[in-house]
Formats: sequence, C-alpha cells, structure tokens
Amino acid sequence: MPKNNSSDLIAPYMSPWLSMDDEDWESILKDSTVKTYARDAVIYRQGDETPYVYLVKEGRVVLDLYGINGRRRSIYIADKGTCFGELACLDRLANYCTATTCTKTTLYLIPKKRFIEEIYKNPDFSMTLLKALSLKTRLITSLLEQMSFNDSSYRVYHSLLSLIQLYGVQTKEGSYKLNIKFTHQEMAYQTGLSRVSVSNIFLSLTNKGLIEKENGYLIVKDIKALKEYLIKEDWELE
Repeated sequence: MPKNNSSDLIAPYMSPWLSMDDEDWESILKDSTVKTYARDAVIYRQGDETPYVYLVKEGRVVLDLYGINGRRRSIYIADKGTCFGELACLDRLANYCTATTCTKTTLYLIPKKRFIEEIYKNPDFSMTLLKALSLKTRLITSLLEQMSFNDSSYRVYHSLLSLIQLYGVQTKEGSYKLNIKFTHQEMAYQTGLSRVSVSNIFLSLTNKGLIEKENGYLIVKDIKALKEYLIKEDWELE
C-alpha cells in the first residue's frame, strides 16, 4: 500500500478511495478463494445476485451506479483491505452497483453463508464490518453534500485531495506527486460532472501553475490553494 505524508489533508471518511487493513478480516480469509482479474473486468453488474462477498487483496475496484439513461456515477473505489458486496449479503437483495476492476486485481471471494456465520460468532469481525459500513455511510453523505451544496471546482479539488491522501508522495520541493494515473473521464464519473467540465477545470489549474504532469503522472504544486478553496463559503452552484 502506498504511503504518503498527507494524511491530514481531508477527513478520511470524505475520501471515495477506501482502504482498510486486510488483517481486520483475517478470521474469515482462510475460508475464501482467491481469484485474479485483469483490468476492466466486471466482477458483477448492477442487479446481479452473486454468491460471494468480495475483499480486495491487491489492486482496485470501482463501484458504479448506472441510471436508466446509461449515465454513470462512481460511488467509491475499493482499495486493498476493502470489502464490497456485503450489503447484498446482509439484506439478501441484488447488488445495487456494478463492480469493475481499475487495474489488475486479486480478490478474496468469501461465501455469503460463511460471512454471515462469522458475524454471529465473532464480535471483533462484526465490529470491523460495522466500521466499514459506517465509513461508506459517511462517504455517501459527503457525496450528497457535494452534489447539493458545492460547485464543480469544489468536487474536482476534493477528489484531487482524496487521491493525494492515499496515493500522493511529497517531493523534496514540497509538491505532491500521484503514483497512479487517472483520466479526466474517470474523474468525471467520480464527481458526477461531464468530461469537458473536468478537463476545463484541470486546464485552469494548469494555467494557474497549481498542477503539472510528469511522464503521465500528476503533480500538485500548491496544496494550500486547493485546501483553501474547500473551506470558502461563497461557491456558486452550477
């Protein structure tokens, strides 16, 4: 898991990139199977019923919600140690999102029956699950807040800070370099904006000298400017 020096940039529960310690789930892993998926592999689709709860061993999985018109909104990205598909296990309904790998990814596949058994017999496991569900609830609340009260620049700046919090490495010059690549379209899915809007915001940040790219990797040169924008009170909703 990448380390960085920016864990205090934003509150952890506000980041859509979720990561936990997979040791928290250790009691159930011995009864799981391990499977590796190529990038862009669909684990399950919105409305599918599956026999497993999934836990990320290595890689990343994005959970997307699709509207009837085909529009896509990313809800969160499950990184190492994050489970997904647990709601369908608990309420015995179909999966509400589509799960797709962002990169080559290895997952633990945990049978739903075994998952439920562990909840009943292991209080520590149950507490780990509750913490994970609480984290996701706070995230959904944060997404609703952004959609309701914040402008497009806020959403993009917030997503950038979230990325830096998990994948950023501070350079000797004081900038932060992301050690993963992402596209403007992926950012658009995450923020609920159009790709054109995201591209225009990145162009503005580049022109202001706040960001630059090096070999395809984004470098944020002025973290303070991004953070200050998030705490101002005079956004104009678009």
